Amino acid sequence: MSSGALTTPPVVAPPRPWTFPASTTTSTRAGTPVHVFDRPGQYVATVRVTIALPLFAEPRELEGVATIMSRTLDEGTELHSANEFAAALERHGAAYGVDVSSDALHVEISVPVSQLAPAVKLLAEAVTRPAFNAADVGRHVTIRLGEINQERANAGYRARETFAAHLFDPSTRRSRPTAGTPDTIRRLTNAEVARFYRDNVGPARAQILFAGDATGVDVAGIVDDAFGDWTAQAGPALETPEPLYVVGDRIVLVDRPGSVQSQLLIGCPGPDRREDIWGAAAVANHVVGGTITSRVDTVLREEKGYTYGTRSSFTAARKGGTFSLGGAVRTEVTGAAITDALRILREARDGLTDKEVGESKDNLIRTAPLRYEQADSIAQQVGSNIAAGVPLDFADTYLAQIAATTAESATEAYRRYVGTNGLLVIVVGEAKEVRDQLTGLGDVTELS
Repeated sequence: MSSGALTTPPVVAPPRPWTFPASTTTSTRAGTPVHVFDRPGQYVATVRVTIALPLFAEPRELEGVATIMSRTLDEGTELHSANEFAAALERHGAAYGVDVSSDALHVEISVPVSQLAPAVKLLAEAVTRPAFNAADVGRHVTIRLGEINQERANAGYRARETFAAHLFDPSTRRSRPTAGTPDTIRRLTNAEVARFYRDNVGPARAQILFAGDATGVDVAGIVDDAFGDWTAQAGPALETPEPLYVVGDRIVLVDRPGSVQSQLLIGCPGPDRREDIWGAAAVANHVVGGTITSRVDTVLREEKGYTYGTRSSFTAARKGGTFSLGGAVRTEVTGAAITDALRILREARDGLTDKEVGESKDNLIRTAPLRYEQADSIAQQVGSNIAAGVPLDFADTYLAQIAATTAESATEAYRRYVGTNGLLVIVVGEAKEVRDQLTGLGDVTELS
């Protein structure tokens, strides 16, 4: 006989309230803000330096210089060669990383808290005292040119590149690749990289983040010891201009001979974090295309088997955002998949249901503690918030917006953008197999 105690499932308690971790903020002697997120038990800490660096500051003929600059920060400094610097990081168990977005440069290390002080000094050395040797810059230019060839052979990258080029007005920096083109990259020498660094990187543009266990550790003192003497000629960054979009229903077919699938990307302009509908838009996206149970995936993947999966998202830089739905479908069903996807996206403007919105809200809110469980995810989110010009704890605002979302407000947020001024459709695939399938869907621009 089985015991009731063994067969009765435990009562699941409602989730406890959760808020984004709070920080303690100081500043270095150079005036750079330092935000400390004390996370007891997180013995591998992340220190991230976020530097305001809008890419429109790049000279048009040298676009990609910010990327080459970022990649050569640790390729030799005034104190260490590239090999010596890498060996020093390894001695302290530190992992170094760098990223360039449309609005900021992010440089970070993840390191055991016990090795924090020497590792932060190495981070400061890379950020404040790079050498930009001619050989190292030249090598990274060559690497980047090779990457471009690889990227252009990738259907997903081609779709994203073409989407940006046709969604944004050519005068907008985001219409062109973040990391430059072959023509702009080939021009770069260490002199141009060093000049761009001097003009655009300095303590007045930076904020420094620590996330990890700060028990018994003078984090502010360690950061100040490493960054406090930082001087530079770069003043505050110029404000990013509003992006200009090209709107209307359009189809662009990019020929990719030999493709057995068509890579699709469908989208339009969207909101950014300054709009109070940002959270409601996230809920609407989750319903329509943001998860495996979404309206789009239910039809294209489950019912018709056109694809292994699609995903949609609202994404945003500091100013201006986009909505996009992407995925790969079998070549022979390209036209049918586009027809169904467009129908679903447009029909969603008629209204989302209470059930759909409620389930999406639960998913987005209740998974938040897991998304920010690790120190590096906190530092990365806060760095993203700084780059976007929103408060450090914007995650709380975002979650509050989601909690307040109704079926009506989610529908209104979606309707305000998706399909209002047309939808851009990018197709990357075998043109001779796809061309006829697009007949009747609209005017098609074909690219090689």
